[in-house]
Parts: sequence; C-alpha cells; structure tokens
Amino acid sequence: MIDKKTIVGLLLIFGVFGVWMYITQPSEEERAKMRQKQDSIAAAQIRAEKEAEKTAQVVEQDSGIDIEQLAELAKGDDSLASVAQKQLFDNFGVFSEASANQERKLTIENELLKADLTTLGANIEQVTLKDYLTYQKDSVKFFTKGGNSYGLNLTLGSKILQTKDLNFEVFVNDKPYSEDKTLSVKGNDSLVVSMRLYTNADTLNKDRGYLEYRYTLRGNDYRIGFSIVTNNLNKVIADKGMLEFVWNSKLRMKEKDKSVEVKNSSIYYLLKDEVEYLKENGVDDQKEESGVPIKWISFKQQFFSTALISESGEDFAYAKMQTNTEKFQKDDYLRTMTANINIPFDDEKKTYSYDMSFFFGPNKYSIISDYKIDMEQIIPLGWGFFLLHWINRFVILPVFDFLQSFGWSMGLIIFILTILVKIVLFPLAYKQFASTAKMKVIAPEVQKINEKYPKQEQAMQKQQAIMNLYKRAGIKPMAGCLPMLIQFPILIAMFRFFPASIELRQQSFLWADDLSSYDSIINLPFNIPFYGSHISLFCLLMTVAQLFYTRITMKQQPQNQGMPGMKFMMYFMPVMMMFFFNSQSAALNYYYFVSLCFTFLQMFIIRKTIDDKKVLARLEANSKKPLKKSKWQQRIEAMEKQNQAILAERQKQQQRRK
Repeated sequence: MIDKKTIVGLLLIFGVFGVWMYITQPSEEERAKMRQKQDSIAAAQIRAEKEAEKTAQVVEQDSGIDIEQLAELAKGDDSLASVAQKQLFDNFGVFSEASANQERKLTIENELLKADLTTLGANIEQVTLKDYLTYQKDSVKFFTKGGNSYGLNLTLGSKILQTKDLNFEVFVNDKPYSEDKTLSVKGNDSLVVSMRLYTNADTLNKDRGYLEYRYTLRGNDYRIGFSIVTNNLNKVIADKGMLEFVWNSKLRMKEKDKSVEVKNSSIYYLLKDEVEYLKENGVDDQKEESGVPIKWISFKQQFFSTALISESGEDFAYAKMQTNTEKFQKDDYLRTMTANINIPFDDEKKTYSYDMSFFFGPNKYSIISDYKIDMEQIIPLGWGFFLLHWINRFVILPVFDFLQSFGWSMGLIIFILTILVKIVLFPLAYKQFASTAKMKVIAPEVQKINEKYPKQEQAMQKQQAIMNLYKRAGIKPMAGCLPMLIQFPILIAMFRFFPASIELRQQSFLWADDLSSYDSIINLPFNIPFYGSHISLFCLLMTVAQLFYTRITMKQQPQNQGMPGMKFMMYFMPVMMMFFFNSQSAALNYYYFVSLCFTFLQMFIIRKTIDDKKVLARLEANSKKPLKKSKWQQRIEAMEKQNQAILAERQKQQQRRK
C-alpha cells in the first residue's frame, strides 16, 4: 500500500511541474509570431511540392523527353531545367542522357526457343521453349514478365550505377534497329543483337563510350551467347579488376506436383572440377565461394534449368548465391534464386569483352552432356561413390535410349527394361533363392542343433555345428547375402532414374496421365499425413505384390524362435512403403510392380529346380565323411577351447571359495 509520505511527495512534484508550466508559457505576442512562422513554412512546403512534381515529370525514366526539352517544359523557369539535369546526373552520372531513352521490346527466336528482350537493363525478359508444354498445357516459359533481371553494378565516382534501371539502344548486326518484328534464325545461321548504353555527348571530349550487352542466337541451340563489352569506359568506371554482376530470378511452376518441383529446385554450380549445390527440399540456403574459379551457375528446376556459363579463359572469381521462398506469391511461384557474381575486368584496356552464354533448356542428359562442361551432373542420377550414377549413366540410360528409338510407348519401354534388368540379374537371383530353398529343406536338422545346444554359453558350439551342417548339405550362406548386396545398387539406381528422366514427363500409360509424377485414381477432399490427398493405383498394386512376396519368402525361411517380432516387421514394411511411394512417380511404382511379378516367376522356376530328396541325400552321404576344417573353423575351435578353459578355471575357483 502507498503510505502518506509517498502521496505528499507526488503532490509536491505535480505542484512544482504546474508552476513551471505557467511561468514558462509564451505571451500572446510570441504566440502570434509562432503562427506567422508556421504559415510561412506551410506555404514554402506547398511550393516545394509543386516544383518537385514538375521535376519528377522531367526525370521520369520512361517519359522519353530529351534533355533539350527541359527548358520548354520549365516554361520560363531556367532553374527547373538545371535542377532536372543535375538530378539526372546525380542519379546516372555520365549516362544521364541515356536515362531518357524509352523502353522497347524485341523478340528473337530459333528452332528451339523464343526469347523476349527488353531494352530496360538490356535483359532477356522471358524465354519460351517450343517443344515442351507445362502440365496445364501451356508453353514452357522461363520467368514471367518482370521475373528475371540482371545487370552490372558499376562504380562511377562515389556512386553505384545499376544498369538494370536504364534503357539501352538496340543494334542488329552492328546497325541501329527500330522495328518491332520478330527476328528468326535457323540451321547453322546466327543472329547478333547488341544493346548499348552510351555516355553523354560531351563526355570524354567527343569520343563517346558505351556499355554493350551482345546476344548471339544460333539456329539449333538452347544457349544464347551473352558478352559484356566496355568501350572507352576505362576512365569512367572506377572498378578495378572485377565487375559486379547481379542476377535475380523467380522460378515458376511447370509440373503436376508443386511440392516435388520445389524440392528439386536449387542452385548448382561448377567449382573448379566439382559440382556443388545449395540445399534442396525447399530449404532456403546461401553460399559464398571465392578463390576458386566457377565455370557456370545454374538455377535448376525439376526438369528445366537456366544457367550462366563462362565462355572466356577466365571463369567467375567470386559468387554469393542464395535461394529464398517468398510468402504471399502467386500459386505458380516456386522459389527465388539470386547470384552476385564477380566477372573479370581489365580496366587498362580501352575496349574489353567478357564472353558468357545463357542456357535455357531441358535437363536432358543427351543434350546437356554435349556441352562438355559437366553440367549434366545437375540431373540426379544417384551418388557416384555407390555406383548409382555410373549404373544409370553407362547402363540404364543407353538401354533406355535404344528402346526409345523404336517409338514404343513409355509403358512398354519400362516393361521391357524391367525384364532385361531381371534377366541380367537372374544368375545372382538364382543363387540367392536356391540357397534359401535349401536352407528350408534342412530346417529340421537346424532345429535339432538348436535343441542340442540350448545354453547361451554353447553359442559357439551351436554356430559351428550349423556351419558344418550347411557345408555337408552343399549350402553357402553367403551365397544368399552377396547376390542381394550386388543387386541393391541397381535397384536404388532405378529408384533415382525414373523420377529424374524428362523422357517420362507427360507420357501417359493406362490411367496415369504423367509417368514422371504420381498417378491418381481418387483425389481425396482431405490430406492424410505422410500419405497425401490422392490414391495411387500403381502404388497399391506394388504394395499388394510386396505383401505377397513377403508371405512367400517367410514360408521359405525357417522359423526363428529368437525373434518373434520379425514376422510383424516383415509385413509392416510394405505398408510403410505404401505411404512413402504414394507420391512417387507412376513409372517408379509401375517398375517395382512389374519387377516383383517377374520375381514371383523366377522363384517358381528356381523352386522347381530344387529337389528336396537330393539335398537330404547329399547331407546324409556327406555326414559319413570327415570334414576338412578351414582356417576360420580352426580359429573358432581354438577360441571355443580357450573360452571353455577360462570357464572351467572360474568354476574351480568358485568351488575352492566354498
């Protein structure tokens, strides 16, 4: 509670504050002067706003008004023109006159793509591929208008000029070009479109310098040559040795499943001889590389990519790359990619050119590998250290391309490819299934050994007896494990191959409308966690086949009394796989289903070749013969004798203590 002293103190403080306010308040004459001053300030602000509005109209970038028109616009106010000129020069330096250029559009095309160019920043605004459609049946486009921008950040004195904010002048084959028609090129012909940003007329005496972005389009190429040329700018640009190039793009959805497309979108780049990348799976990430040359930087999507490739002797010296997923974007928005790149620049030369190229095309191995710059590694064919990449590259891809050359449907090609893989792996599968079948035959003998050595301390003896039994029956336990290990990389390689194959994109088969994505027979009005909002029939068929396969293999194996939960786990795994594979590509589920069906046929054939009576007869005949002990068995026996000796010594010591 507040005591009396506190209340008195507060009253005194408020009293002193009130007396001070009364004493220091201004007189009536002082108040009149303050009102007059405020009115003058308000009038000055109104005049300043009107003058600023006129100036803004003069310096507006897209107005198209020449510097010579400023005096007329000023309507007798000479100071207005000078203010506008000063404002332009402060913003754009020696390129201030070019800031009045109007924006123009230009379209160039070859047999594979069409590129829309804009003079604003001399940018490629949009690229359309002619041979590919989106899942919504629209032409595949890289970027939407305004979704791709790039340019240099030039140091002019104490200011930074961003070239993406200025309109360049258009030249075609080094001649000024003012038409709006589309320029086309075919076959081995090429087309050169230059966009130049000139310095002011009175700059550097009368020898005007310029910055040029030169684009070269060839008839049958997904690349567009891109060169940055500086002419007579070495005394204008303050940058030494390097120029900063900034590239920003917003990627748009092209496929059926947006979640899968986001997971497969990231930035890849070639760092010396190794391909590196930023995190995938929709995780925002950034990396900074310096000191090691960078050959190319690619903004990769699931089946299409944009890349900036160095074509000069010197590669990029530095790059800061970042992926970002912005909120509140359109439904077709995926991710934003940004790269700040340092490109070499010889500031001593009057004329300098740095050659690059843009790639706008599909992630198709046969296309990208022809460029000989290791960019085909952006296609996720699997890890090289586990043979997955090499199996897909040198085995699966050539066979797949060979089958595709016959013009068959993709469903038939996958079926034949599956059968070929199973036939190649049949010798290994035979050893695996034969070993399992023989072990099933001698299962009663194994059970007798288990009953003979029930104690834990007899484990070594039991193991030795079982191994002798296998040897007498002609069974090699590793014959069942090694074939499985050898087949495993091939099975995983196929798991990586089908979702990454653009050849399967939008290829229909039976009820699947796109083999590269999931098939759906029912779209659910709700989402099931870890499963999705659809039901894949190929996934269900694969799950049923997997359960049937589990039932067959469980019957062929001897019962393991020591692991009662193993049977449950064996049946539970296919159900778990159904949740994981429901959103996988239809081609992958179809492949596993066909592979399992062919496996059933293999197991039936192999089981018919195993004669139970012969296996038992061989076991009975060999049981009368002495077994030659291997070095491994000799070591096991030595260890067993040593353990028995130690155990016997412990028992003697315990008896003595008693």
